[in-house]
Amino acid sequence: MYRQLLRAPLLAACMVVAVLAGAPAAHATSASVAPAEVDGNPKCADFGLTAITKFDPVNSGTQDGITLTKHDTHYVKWTSTVAVDWVIVKGGPNANIYKYATDNFGDDWLSAPINPSTGEPYGLSHVEFCSDGNSEPEPKPGIAIVKTGPADARVGDTITYTFTVTNTGGVTLANVSVVDPLCNGGVVTKVTQDATFDQGDVWTYTCQKTITGATPDPLDNIAKACGKHGDTTVCNEDEHRVDILPPGTPSQPQAPPAAPQGGTTPPATTPTGAVLPATSVSGLAQLRGPSGCVDRSFRARVTGRSIASVAFFVDGKLVKRFTGARASYSVKVRPGGLGFGRHRVIARVTFLAASGTRARSLPLTFRRCARATVTPRFTG
Repeated sequence: MYRQLLRAPLLAACMVVAVLAGAPAAHATSASVAPAEVDGNPKCADFGLTAITKFDPVNSGTQDGITLTKHDTHYVKWTSTVAVDWVIVKGGPNANIYKYATDNFGDDWLSAPINPSTGEPYGLSHVEFCSDGNSEPEPKPGIAIVKTGPADARVGDTITYTFTVTNTGGVTLANVSVVDPLCNGGVVTKVTQDATFDQGDVWTYTCQKTITGATPDPLDNIAKACGKHGDTTVCNEDEHRVDILPPGTPSQPQAPPAAPQGGTTPPATTPTGAVLPATSVSGLAQLRGPSGCVDRSFRARVTGRSIASVAFFVDGKLVKRFTGARASYSVKVRPGGLGFGRHRVIARVTFLAASGTRARSLPLTFRRCARATVTPRFTG
């Protein structure tokens, strides 16, 4: 009787150990892109791509510049000395396709589709590597900062600066920092709570500055933002001016007197020979271009007033700079020369000094359309 009572928990414990021993080892990471499941037995040629090599059966080794490492019956890792655009992992009735936005040279934890009966990937049948034949440039890091604040202040005022920092490149940046020597104690506070500075992300920072009798007039300075991608550090700067007003001067400019009706003759109260105050036209700029999925060349165009210069950046790379007055400023963007996925155009606009308008960075985001795909016929 006593032995029978012990047998049940002992058998249960043995069964748990057996189940754990047979379970596949968990992994801490996943592939860098989410796979698309495709019915049947797709091949590179089904999508207009060229097959680089095929591991069939799936064993660790090197073929045609690609090294495959088989973790177990479910997952593989690959590295390459040649550019890879898609990877097809076949297992069970269907396949997973890993599509990379630009030329890729390695990834890990690729698998076949999930078997609904087990909740685990199907066993690996074969792995095929594909090339689109294009040599896309490696995504570059880029960053831009725009500093804003009040136009004027008095002694004793505490003013607030705002810094808008944009990831203008094609890669995630780490160790992002914003430095401004005018901030009280050099302290810059991050407002945005996002932890990963990905392509196209915009982070906001603020700081405060107390105006004292020793503050120069005007108060000019430059803020700097930096970020890192691997061993590469990218930085960008922006400046801002604050006029220090004498005591008793209103901090907001008064509206100019209305022009008299019926003509432009100055009012009779204007002393003979007096010079009318000059009018300053504030700067304005707008960036226009397509958004969403784009597969044809287009023009990103800036229009506005009081513009002194425009510099166009595509994925953080300067492609065109204009100076001087024009009716519009435009640059031709060719999606066909970029990788599939999202891209960023930044127009950096500076204005005439007389306008009193700070420089602006105008963003435009679009995606290069992926190739149209067809569901291949199941061939086993």
